[in-house]
Amino acid sequence: MRKFIKLVIVFLAPIIFLAIFMEILSRRIPNDYSYKNEYLENNSDKVQVLILGNSHTYYGIDPKYIQKKSFNAAHVSQPLDYDLAILTKYSPKWSNLKYIIVPVDYFSLYSNINSGAEIWRKKEYKIYYDIHLDNDIYYNFEIINGKLKDHISRVKRYYKRGVNDISCDKSGWGTSYKSTENNDLTATGITAAKRHTVNIENNVCYNANIKTLNEIVKFAESRNAKVIFITSPAYKTYVDNLEPKQIENTVTTMTQFASKNKNAVYYNLLDNKLFVNKDFYDGDHLNEIGAKKMSELINDLIIKEEINNGLNSK
Repeated sequence: MRKFIKLVIVFLAPIIFLAIFMEILSRRIPNDYSYKNEYLENNSDKVQVLILGNSHTYYGIDPKYIQKKSFNAAHVSQPLDYDLAILTKYSPKWSNLKYIIVPVDYFSLYSNINSGAEIWRKKEYKIYYDIHLDNDIYYNFEIINGKLKDHISRVKRYYKRGVNDISCDKSGWGTSYKSTENNDLTATGITAAKRHTVNIENNVCYNANIKTLNEIVKFAESRNAKVIFITSPAYKTYVDNLEPKQIENTVTTMTQFASKNKNAVYYNLLDNKLFVNKDFYDGDHLNEIGAKKMSELINDLIIKEEINNGLNSK
């Protein structure tokens, strides 16, 4: 028996060593999550406008068009509870924080990271942000999430050619959705609307997300900051295929929510006529042309809030 155990150990030892080695190599590849965490660790006390949220703001709001010092801390499929987690992680700082941009889109109130195909992203927050919203140790490792061949490709790409996984610019804005590579707006709009539609009756996420919104507003209030909630713009084929009750409940909920909180405002930009065909990368995401418009619009909304409150907008 002892001989068998020794053989097993001899057999497994190289595999375990290689797995650990691959894990270490994978974690050292810079990505959006590690970059944004490092940026906020070092600069959150300088940020005046913090942009949170999902891919709609990740690709849709470019801080360079906002007058105040801004940073985009959004990520693809980032739900509201992770928005809050990012805020609270750096809570000892944020000494200059004035505005927090939070998208509440068609799907936001009725989903979380566990409710879709993006559950794997929990590892990104656990490993690179040290944000642990549950005790599932499976998502504490790179190497057991995803395909081994993909990990090997990433390692080769970075250590041989120096290509990392960062797809945002220095201000956190996602740069991949280019106007030169626009998708079929009709097909992608219909597909995305269908993917984002849920049964809102007895939805298990809704109450938790409302609680999270309250926590975000309380956090902002404790720092004399204001929350600007938005519903992001989308192409007409996306808008036209939304389930009426779901979008109506979202808009009504957020309108009422903002009216009850003096340090929160809500803007529904979903069907804003400012955005035309050339502004969209696909049915529900802006390209860099649309992002410029969106960012300038956000800047105008901030100026409006400053004027309403008798503050200097610079």
